[in-house]
Amino acid sequence: MPRRIRAAAGGVVYHVLNRGVGRMRLFRKAADFAAMERVLEEAFQRTGIRILAYCLMSNHWHFLLWPRADGELSEVMRWLTLTHTQRWHANRHTSGSRSEERRVGKECRSRWSPYH
Repeated sequence: MPRRIRAAAGGVVYHVLNRGVGRMRLFRKAADFAAMERVLEEAFQRTGIRILAYCLMSNHWHFLLWPRADGELSEVMRWLTLTHTQRWHANRHTSGSRSEERRVGKECRSRWSPYH
């Protein structure tokens, strides 16, 4: 049975992370990190999702994202992980899963507001 789509509300900041399957390295060299940064920039250009911060490590990554519309977070993360995986395999002539299927997105709550 397929998983239920997780609807993330727009206008809320989310901490999203993902890691390599079996803690496999997602990024081995500087070019790998740069390629992921290009995919992240493309995601912003395509959707306008607000990227507040990100951290790429060898076997996982963290993003702090602020979607404008309901459902935008799921759409962006699906596109981003799929695009990164497809480009990785195309570059290396390989196939298979690179990252865990389930991406963790937790709502961030704070008293701080960018409007104060």
